[in-house]
Amino acid sequence: MYGIKARTDPMRGREDATRRVQSHLRFFCAEFDATAAKMVWLMRFIFLFCLSVTRMSALNFFPEKFVIAERHASVTLTCRTDKDIITWRREDASSIENISQSEYEILSGRDLTVIDLEEDLTGNYTCWSDTGLEDYTYLLLDKSKEATAFHINCTAETFSCTEKIKCAWTSNEFSDKFAFRLRNTRDNGDWVSQPVDGVFFLPHSTNSYSEESERLLVTAEAASACCYMKTDYSFFLRDIIKPANPNISFCSIKNEESDNQIIELEVEPPSTWPQPHSFFPLKHEIEYEIRDNGELKTKEWEVGSKIKVQGSITKLRVRCRDLLLLSQWSEWSDWKNVN
Repeated sequence: MYGIKARTDPMRGREDATRRVQSHLRFFCAEFDATAAKMVWLMRFIFLFCLSVTRMSALNFFPEKFVIAERHASVTLTCRTDKDIITWRREDASSIENISQSEYEILSGRDLTVIDLEEDLTGNYTCWSDTGLEDYTYLLLDKSKEATAFHINCTAETFSCTEKIKCAWTSNEFSDKFAFRLRNTRDNGDWVSQPVDGVFFLPHSTNSYSEESERLLVTAEAASACCYMKTDYSFFLRDIIKPANPNISFCSIKNEESDNQIIELEVEPPSTWPQPHSFFPLKHEIEYEIRDNGELKTKEWEVGSKIKVQGSITKLRVRCRDLLLLSQWSEWSDWKNVN
């Protein structure tokens, strides 16, 4: 009828609103998926790029992907990508070179074969597509058989597996730019690549209350600007025991500052030494300085933790070792002044 507005169907209005919301959600989700995909690609690119630009001359970590080969060997590297057209580059300690077909570097699809490996063909090999970096591989010359001046030195403060083995690896084959890593191969331990003051701490599973039947095996690897070395060190835990330094828990003085002065002291085992102490006895040594002439004297004892020393003494210190195995001596305790 003229002059009267038709009523709007409320259900139809709600359906229209629902369609608009669904349309906006589809658009948002599509944009979010595209953005997420771009972020994944960007993060992968940044990760690979950072690894690729790390100069081998400053290598202080073991890369995730590396290949080792001996001198004069042939090595095939494969670019992990789904791209059909790629280019290769090689970065050594001083330069970055584009790789083209040659007598020593043969290109075939996603593969690159390096012929007659020498130090001048080592480095970080990267492959690139039209969209950027795709993959990388560090190619290192294995000099394990050639190197001679390197060794591992390990010690343990106790027989207990609650304390880790301390290991250090030294070599004259490397400059100050290198990466080291060690692992307890016998117990299938993880690689430890972050030393503390040059010392690697390796966990182990040796039982301090049973006889050792299997030797520990520590494997060490090192990588420099061009080369790689590997060595193994095998030993029984009992052969590398070096207790932590003991503590002087009690010290008394009689006839002070006379020739008949008597010093009585008691030594406390290191906190890391296994218990009961009667089952793991220690041998002790005391070093002391004579007041009159500054002469240093030493005295060892095996029974108990107490000792008496006669004479005019200015200062003293102690150390210990395993009594039954004749282990290495601990470090000396701090000097204790005798007042």
